[in-house]
Amino acid sequence: MSLSENKYVTGVVMIGVTLLLVVSLLIAGTSYFNTKEISALSSQCHENGGEETIEIFNNLTSEYSFECR
Repeated sequence: MSLSENKYVTGVVMIGVTLLLVVSLLIAGTSYFNTKEISALSSQCHENGGEETIEIFNNLTSEYSFECR
């Protein structure tokens, strides 16, 4: 493998690793903030004497539907 091919492969690998890291951080951030929001909504619902209904669509990102009755 020549030096220019080695630099090309290294560049492609670095771009792939960077993309995986960014996607992982975005998924982790979405999950964290959705979990915090669910907690806050549940607390407010209980404080107002309601009963919450939570449906989580995606366990990885914690996408959800929330209803307080």
